[in-house]
Amino acid sequence: MKISKKIDDLRSLTYSLDACYVGFYLWIAGFSVRIGGTETEDQPYFYPYIVPTFIGFGFALPNYFSWHTPFSEYNLIEQSKMSHNKSDQGFDHHLPNSL
Repeated sequence: MKISKKIDDLRSLTYSLDACYVGFYLWIAGFSVRIGGTETEDQPYFYPYIVPTFIGFGFALPNYFSWHTPFSEYNLIEQSKMSHNKSDQGFDHHLPNSL
């Protein structure tokens, strides 16, 4: 079980949900809870998406049945906005100034 407010963990939640890794996923703003799933690996390629809704949940079952809060596409994020030191920066440090 992973509970976090870091954008990297929200990316991991999105990746796990997108790839149908078995688990239960919940997000509210930048706060995320992931039971199951996997961590996002940035090698060889950076996974540049996060869930686009403010609040939502989803799940994926072992038979590849999955469901999530309805949305049409994931939000694209830039790798340059990601923290190089993942241990000390949370989601709040990556919000645009317009919010």
